[in-house]
Amino acid sequence: MKPVIFIKYFSGLVIKKKSAGIFIVMAWLAFGLFSFRPADQDFLSISRYLKIISQTYKSLNEDYVDEVEPAGLMRKCIDGMLKSLDPYTNYITESQIEEARLRQSGQMGDIGVDLFEEKGRILIREVFENLGAAQARIKPGAEIIAINNKPVTGRSAEEVLLALMGQPDTEVELAIKTTADATTEKVKVMRTQITPKDVTYSEMINDSVGYVKLTQFTASCGKFLEGEIKKLKENEGFKYLIFDLRQNPGGLLNEAINICNIFNPKGSPVVSTKGRLTEWEKKYEAMSDALDTETPLILLIDEKSASASEIVSGVMQDMDRGVVIGQRSYGKGLVQQTKDIGYNAKLKLTVAKYYLPSGRCIQAIDYYGQYTDQGAKEIPDTLCKAYKTKNGRKVMDGSGVAPDIKVEIPKPSSFTQGLIDQKMFFSYCNWYQLKNDSIAPPKDFVFSDEDFDQFVAFLKTQNYNFESKTEKSLAALETSSNDEGLGDQAIAYFNTIRKKIDTYQSSELEKHRKEIKKLLGYELIGRYYYQSGKTEATLHADPFILESIKLFGDPSRYREILSGSVVKK
Repeated sequence: MKPVIFIKYFSGLVIKKKSAGIFIVMAWLAFGLFSFRPADQDFLSISRYLKIISQTYKSLNEDYVDEVEPAGLMRKCIDGMLKSLDPYTNYITESQIEEARLRQSGQMGDIGVDLFEEKGRILIREVFENLGAAQARIKPGAEIIAINNKPVTGRSAEEVLLALMGQPDTEVELAIKTTADATTEKVKVMRTQITPKDVTYSEMINDSVGYVKLTQFTASCGKFLEGEIKKLKENEGFKYLIFDLRQNPGGLLNEAINICNIFNPKGSPVVSTKGRLTEWEKKYEAMSDALDTETPLILLIDEKSASASEIVSGVMQDMDRGVVIGQRSYGKGLVQQTKDIGYNAKLKLTVAKYYLPSGRCIQAIDYYGQYTDQGAKEIPDTLCKAYKTKNGRKVMDGSGVAPDIKVEIPKPSSFTQGLIDQKMFFSYCNWYQLKNDSIAPPKDFVFSDEDFDQFVAFLKTQNYNFESKTEKSLAALETSSNDEGLGDQAIAYFNTIRKKIDTYQSSELEKHRKEIKKLLGYELIGRYYYQSGKTEATLHADPFILESIKLFGDPSRYREILSGSVVKK
């Protein structure tokens, strides 16, 4: 790391208050901290720049037009320095330490919501099953105004989510504005510890194919997942198993190791780590007897499968234990450690990279210029190296986990995507929930033609406009004509075109009726039956699942893929 990083973030800061005593700290840092290692050129260089920092601060404190506020200034300096590294290296303040401890232990209390920000408002996008918000009957679409009487104005959705977390079994008071009216009400919500049951779903897809889904790697999820698989095997007798890790951002490393152990025998390699220091040269392997090393296995991944999800899917691929189907994974191969740095603060920093059994690291972003000398760039395919699985199949590093069989996700039409982007689906489902207390079970619910007509009528009440390329061009032309004073004749001409566009929009709604009905149906099922209900409803039409069933129906191709005699698709 270049020492100049320490000082380059001082420019342009707004400084407010005066302080004394920081010069003592800065002088101690600059002149005393590194005096015990005069032969170390790196530390001598850092010492020199710390002296420059102290002198910079001294000048600001004495001569700057406003008073200096030390804590904020130093925090900006630290944040700027760390920002030049990777997004996983962070400074943790005293107030954040308890939260970090709870997260690391898997004991964080959560009310169970997903949030998004829109025009300065913090809105609830989704409510999760069995957690505090669902128990308090809070609905998606509600706006969060304040938390424990502290307004959320000016805070990001991520900051508000963090503020909602805390010790399990403690209450947090929300001031929310519902979609029913404009009044604000206060609701007390209990923080609940997320359990393995909350992140796991299992069922039989047909008479021979079992299915398990894991959405997070929380504490003890490995043992719980093993129990669910064992129960499904004993009660239903599946011959094939699909393990779904899509949209799973990862979590605890030890749980990834435990889950690998479900399918791989005791003593088999899982993951190793390497850093600058020899203490980070570690190897992890399966520690217990496996539950099932024989059942044909398929793992589903996508671009949001990250970290621990990539360890599990990558290990199964490297050990030729299962076929990976889906899309290239996220590509996070970095290991972090939290260290005390004094004054009740900590530094979470990247200390190593992890490597799969084949020897590859799947880190997809080069934050350090190791490959391209540019920093924070995707590692190009031309610089990725080839490794071999247990059976000799070629796998690549530096790019996440690439599936053995790639599945393309059908994308909505541009018209339907416009509806989604302008939150018309979201707003309609908010409205629908106010009108309907319940709907049919997930496998039986059908979004009817009458519902679709109702949706079309709802659109007319909204400030919705599908801005096609024609409309964008028309708006620009209208602006130009106004500037040039072309008069009423031009306005009449534009109005005629707009009427034709309105007719086009109506025809587009009808044209995409089937697609809109399907997507709105899934959205409503998720509202009433949460993610488990949505999973249940979508499984049998899921292209990933259909591809998996197709492969299980062709055992010779399954074996050929794992043996390396079939080229990846």
